[in-house]
Amino acid sequence: MAGVSKLQNISKNEIIRIGSRESPLALAQVHEVETLLRQQGIRLNYELRTFKTAGDKDKKTLLTSNPADDFFTNTIDQALLNGQIDAAIHSAKDLPQNLHPHLEIVALTTCLDDTDVLVSPISFAKLPPGSRIGTSSFMRQESIKAMRPDIKLVNIRGTIQERMELIKIKKVDGIITASCALKRLKLGHLIQDVFPWETTPLQGQLAVICRRGNEQFKKIFHCLDVKRSYGKVYLIGAGPGDQELITLKAINILKKSDCVFYDYLVDPALLRFASRAEHIYVGKRKGCHALSQSELSRRLRLKAVEGKIVARLKGGDPLIFGRGADEMAYLRSFHVPVEVIPGISSATGIPSVLGIPLTARGVSSSVAFVSAHGEGESTSGKDTVHIPDTQTIVFLMGLSKLSLILQSLRKRKWNINTPIAIISRGTRRDQHILIGTLATIEALVRKNPVKPPSLIIVGKTVDFYRPSREFKKILFLGTHPQEYRSLGQLIHWPMIKIAPVKFTASQRNKMLHILADSKMVLLTSEYAVEFFFKLLSQRAKDIAIIKNKDFAVIGGHTAQALLDKGVHPKFIASQETSQGMFAELKKRLKLKGVTIIFPRSSLPNPYLKTALTKAGADVSEIAVYQNVKPKKRALPNEEIQSIIFTSPSTVTNFINDYGKIPAHWEILCKGPVSQQMLAKHGYSAQVITR
Repeated sequence: MAGVSKLQNISKNEIIRIGSRESPLALAQVHEVETLLRQQGIRLNYELRTFKTAGDKDKKTLLTSNPADDFFTNTIDQALLNGQIDAAIHSAKDLPQNLHPHLEIVALTTCLDDTDVLVSPISFAKLPPGSRIGTSSFMRQESIKAMRPDIKLVNIRGTIQERMELIKIKKVDGIITASCALKRLKLGHLIQDVFPWETTPLQGQLAVICRRGNEQFKKIFHCLDVKRSYGKVYLIGAGPGDQELITLKAINILKKSDCVFYDYLVDPALLRFASRAEHIYVGKRKGCHALSQSELSRRLRLKAVEGKIVARLKGGDPLIFGRGADEMAYLRSFHVPVEVIPGISSATGIPSVLGIPLTARGVSSSVAFVSAHGEGESTSGKDTVHIPDTQTIVFLMGLSKLSLILQSLRKRKWNINTPIAIISRGTRRDQHILIGTLATIEALVRKNPVKPPSLIIVGKTVDFYRPSREFKKILFLGTHPQEYRSLGQLIHWPMIKIAPVKFTASQRNKMLHILADSKMVLLTSEYAVEFFFKLLSQRAKDIAIIKNKDFAVIGGHTAQALLDKGVHPKFIASQETSQGMFAELKKRLKLKGVTIIFPRSSLPNPYLKTALTKAGADVSEIAVYQNVKPKKRALPNEEIQSIIFTSPSTVTNFINDYGKIPAHWEILCKGPVSQQMLAKHGYSAQVITR
């Protein structure tokens, strides 16, 4: 209480000169600040000085014409700078975007009400077509147009009382205004409807401004400042794809985060660094957004206002061809602390990993980075892509616009023999690279389809590319060779064939009943994801069953397969084993009484069910796919250096067919379970780390 006593002494011994506009609403705002201080035990001894701002003197300029940023604060702030007053009280939404450097916000009050409302004798829904609604706000006008295009909008200016007078004289049928303004003037009973849209930043809050460095006055008002309890938002770049390319600083932020909003392009395995945080998937990829950008930004703000440390984890770098700038500007408009943690952009990181210099002496002295998409989500009307005057061009998000890019390059007279590289899922284990020319690349893509996200590099520096380990031939025994292309030249020799388990109608209905009664769905492979969802997709209403289920997955690839289905996992075992999955679940929640459905392979692997059951969980295993052994074939007549086993069944099937593994072959395997199976047969193997 010593601090309060000191403040009381200050307020008693000194008269504080407070500046305000002279309207009834502005005076009510000063009274509100005085009341808030009194509630904190501080009696403010002040002299009120009122001023007319540019917005008060000029009532003809429409606010839709973008008047000066300080239209409603200029005169008062100038008086503050000149020493005529000690503090100014403003409606926070009227503050200029960039406050004068010698001034600072010493308090931002709690929001009274941030909604917009209709004042009218008639409800909004019952207004007849052609009704005239008055508002001078561009945002309000656009929102009304979206809801009722049949309404006629009228630009109006003036105080609340002057605007309401327009209804009485029937110049308008209603006005849109801020709910907080009516409530401060004790006119809340006039509210006819409350609108659902998000309003102007800081609406409903008051701002106390003082000269920068005036600690005495700052202490008086500081107790009213809601920013004291705000958390912080970090816009974090996760890098181009490979989880090891994230920065150490980013990892440290994730470790202390309370919640993480993460993108489709982010390796879900990175979430292990934020093990104590809430994980929120926002699904930002072309044509499939789990949240709109405006809703995402709003949620970032609300989490920070709650006092949380918020990580916004984005692919690449946050401020290159993403919405990082939009999110940063939005958060700053609410005075929410935001910091950018740079990431390696896919535009530079992927070419570097592949040994493709974007500039090289004597070859290319300039590079440009181009988005093939416009500002909006749809560019269907676009008939060309901007081609800058440069020697190397990197196109991001350009795969769906490849034909348009090539057409635009030809229009700019680029040589048809210019090298072009398309890299799908660059730096990841499943990256796919196509090298061609302006004349050949489109045919190559038709023959060898690539998946987004893809990077397109155009220019002579592409000739620097050399396939890594191009002379190392690897016999690959699994089913997804594209995930291992970076290890060398793969010879695909599958020793397993994945097939669905056939369900009768009765068995399927039983599975759906078990699913409905389960809290969690446990998936340990991409195949489990694929065949589990195929069982659900037969009837749309089955999908509704999974809406409120928690999903737990092993590893980033299973997580990605689930994300591709539009579902984000709550639990991800970064250690890609059954032991790792159990350890993750045991660490994150109490397992006793948790009901789990476990769609899996038909092959026996009792560890996970046994461990979970011992911990008190109720686990129902459902075989949704099976491993079928292909017919024996003669081994390929090629000089093989390595062999990759992807599961215990690939080990068993290979030994059964061929008896032994040639002694000079390097033996690699996907995980420790396959490694253990190889050890049973007398072979040591190296586990592939990524």
